[in-house]
Amino acid sequence: MDKRNFFTLTREGGVALISIDRPPLNILSFDYYQELCESMINLIEAKEVKGIVLTGHNQVFISGLDIKEIGRIETPDENTRKTMAIKELFRRIERLKRPIIAAINGNCFGGGLELAMACHMRLASSEAKLGLPEITLGTIPSFGGTQRLPRIVGLAKALEIMLTGKLIKGEEAFSIGLINKVCASGELLDRALSLAHEIGGKSMMAVEAMIRATTEGLERSIEKGVELESELSSTLTGTYNLKEGITAFLEKRKLPNLVNPDVMKIKPL
Repeated sequence: MDKRNFFTLTREGGVALISIDRPPLNILSFDYYQELCESMINLIEAKEVKGIVLTGHNQVFISGLDIKEIGRIETPDENTRKTMAIKELFRRIERLKRPIIAAINGNCFGGGLELAMACHMRLASSEAKLGLPEITLGTIPSFGGTQRLPRIVGLAKALEIMLTGKLIKGEEAFSIGLINKVCASGELLDRALSLAHEIGGKSMMAVEAMIRATTEGLERSIEKGVELESELSSTLTGTYNLKEGITAFLEKRKLPNLVNPDVMKIKPL
């Protein structure tokens, strides 16, 4: 186990588990958000892990940005500089080629939810509470929440959540598409890790191509998106993993845990 200032990092079977541990409420400063994001980015970009599960200790995910830090910001320029730095990191997380799964086991407010929305998938316990309550402080979400929430749940529902500052529980979050799955609290982490390991058992070349085709494709026109899809699928043509996958399917046997002996054949677009 790697113990940092406010989180722990463990690895098992190619999957990293990062657990926020800043009691009592896992409230993070600007610097802590930066350190957390950079740690996840480095793990994925260096291809040290096949995926990451992000969660919190003590039935709390992340309760948001430290309000005291918000109060210490003196000028609009300082606010822009600090919030844009975090948004750029969230953007890099969103565009990583291997999955980050948020396992939301309690309070997930403000910047905590904004980070979770930048992750590729989200699971939550039925007892979890999620929301962007910045309106109650006389401000608005500043780490991308006004942009990601409507893209995930739709404009009207997003405005309702943000304008009222309401907190929603796991079941409602699932019903509006904010999370992928709602689980009993005691099962949440196992479910999230199981999902990460399931994905980790696939060809990483295909996983990376799939995530890139989907996340980048949605930012383009449908014409440009399908063009990207073809370019990425073409990089997999003739690779060992694809040939082995087809052979295993035809022979009706389980696909082995694939390696990437020809990963150098994949050229960046």
